Amino acid sequence: MRVLHTFTLALALLSIAPSRAQDISDLYQITGGRFQSHVEYKSVKIPKGSELLLADLKGPAKITYFYISDVADLALKVYWDDETNPSIQIPLNAFFGYDKDYVSAFFQVNHRCYMCYLPMPFAKRARFVLVNDTGKDYTASMAWGIDYDCDQKYAGEKSRLHANWLRSNPVQDGAAPLARLISASQCGGKNIVNTRHTILDVTGRGQYIGNTLHVYTKNPNWWGEGVTFFTVDGQIMVHSPGTEDEYGSCWCFGSNFAYPYCGHLVNDNGNNLMYRWYAANPVRFQHSLKVEIQDLKDFGPGTDDFTTTAFWYQEEPHQPFTLAPYPARTAPSNASLLPGRK
Repeated sequence: MRVLHTFTLALALLSIAPSRAQDISDLYQITGGRFQSHVEYKSVKIPKGSELLLADLKGPAKITYFYISDVADLALKVYWDDETNPSIQIPLNAFFGYDKDYVSAFFQVNHRCYMCYLPMPFAKRARFVLVNDTGKDYTASMAWGIDYDCDQKYAGEKSRLHANWLRSNPVQDGAAPLARLISASQCGGKNIVNTRHTILDVTGRGQYIGNTLHVYTKNPNWWGEGVTFFTVDGQIMVHSPGTEDEYGSCWCFGSNFAYPYCGHLVNDNGNNLMYRWYAANPVRFQHSLKVEIQDLKDFGPGTDDFTTTAFWYQEEPHQPFTLAPYPARTAPSNASLLPGRK
């Protein structure tokens, strides 16, 4: 019986293993691929306003693992194939989600080792670039590495990983009305308010696989009544009746947690950090996708500071997007108390 319990536990652990470049059930398969790895460890100097090329890889291939030892205040840009506009353009620390240890299905941090296991196919070329837009010179000892599977089958793969960073400081009323499209009953009886933060707004063909959300609030009561909306190819729908439902909890957030597909990592004096990965249920779209979340309290619209990093796969070309400058990314929060609240 003890052997059976041990075997059952081992299977359970395999089934929830957070970081898998290949599904556990497929690990025995021998393919036509050839393993390659790009690793560097050295003293890095990036003058203000300059860039550092981390890697320039040749395809066709699929990246299976990317790690770095320091996320600092730098920005990350990733270019696929011959594109002139990066498909990934976000703060480096935002790419990995958090600067303390945690484990999820896509990302993991262990004692300053920041790891990503998202598959990243490309046909011709992949360029990883660090950008120093902080206004100060950057010097540090840094290690980084990228594992990738070279295989001719990726020459015809059109999907490319994208990531974008957006901040609403604070979230403001000004979005288009939803009341005529969504009923209060669909939102759990909550008010249809227009104070919404846009997580993602893209055109093309692909699938949305998740985001990290940082909320800073000065309101002492429960802040997370906001509904998440998906507008898929022009059709708007409610995905969850409250923020905690979207990020893996119900009836507010309890203690902090970090699980393969969802987590609430920080709950400290108004600071809240969470993530949600749509690994088994990606949000697929053929023409366009818009993802929004309300800033809504149990007593009315909020005035909070929302920051998100969205991850999605999409066929190229994509709409060019820009990263907010460093001063705006690191500016003090403009979150405020609602009138009449203390």
